Amino acid sequence: MQSGLASHTDHPVADMHMHPLHARSWTQGTIDYVTSVNPGIVAEAAAFADPMHLRRLLDAEGVDHAVLLAEEAPATSGMITSEEVQDYAAGAPGFHFFASINPLLESDPRRKLEKLLARGPVAGIKLMPTYMYFYPADPRLYPVYDLAQELGLPCTFHTGLSRIPKTRLKYGDPLLIDDVAVDFPDLPILLAHSGRGVWYAEAAMMATLHENVYLEISGLPPRNLPTYFPRLERIADKMVFGSDWPGLASIAANVEAVREVLSPEAARTVLWGNAARLLGLSGANR
Repeated sequence: MQSGLASHTDHPVADMHMHPLHARSWTQGTIDYVTSVNPGIVAEAAAFADPMHLRRLLDAEGVDHAVLLAEEAPATSGMITSEEVQDYAAGAPGFHFFASINPLLESDPRRKLEKLLARGPVAGIKLMPTYMYFYPADPRLYPVYDLAQELGLPCTFHTGLSRIPKTRLKYGDPLLIDDVAVDFPDLPILLAHSGRGVWYAEAAMMATLHENVYLEISGLPPRNLPTYFPRLERIADKMVFGSDWPGLASIAANVEAVREVLSPEAARTVLWGNAARLLGLSGANR
């Protein structure tokens, strides 16, 4: 195992949904929300400017690998640029950068991704329809999906509710991603928040119907997963763990809760196996 990575269980843990704590780039609505669910963390923003500070926190929380999401959504949550997060992720072991592609900001979204690939590692893409006001099957994004499919880059879509002001729920239905899943059958698709609050059944159906679609459980209380997904154990092979940090106080508590509601084998799949495959980490050592 690499020095500086967590080592608390018999298998690694991958968090597929984290946000760098760049409060200076957040809207007031985002600051207010994060403060309400993780009191005091915003006051530590200056310390988290050092990626190794976040690395040490993740070691303490038992997280070995973490996906850090850019968020170019100035109309709602903030403008945490892809370039900024790409550089940040390069500053500590076990971090993986997902680019933010906003078709309302880019005249050529594919070219945006190409430029990021040229300047450094890109592990995947984060798309935020409810924050950026577009439908997933927007033709402007099809060249991006085509390139991502060619390179095997996972695409994470925000689905379901958000407590950030000015987000628009109509863009967050998991069924809107069906066209993308059909047109790009080899594109790994993650449904962030698994249709949170509205569309759990639809999200589960999408993950069951499409081989390339996965449920991503960030922002969900893991102890409620059996209620949201009655066939939880049977669909664990299509589910990945995410925390949505800093939008919660303890990642470790959520990891433990996943272990409580799933069998050991299924918990390992959700906390590590699926993410390792999607990120190309199957050979990663512990």
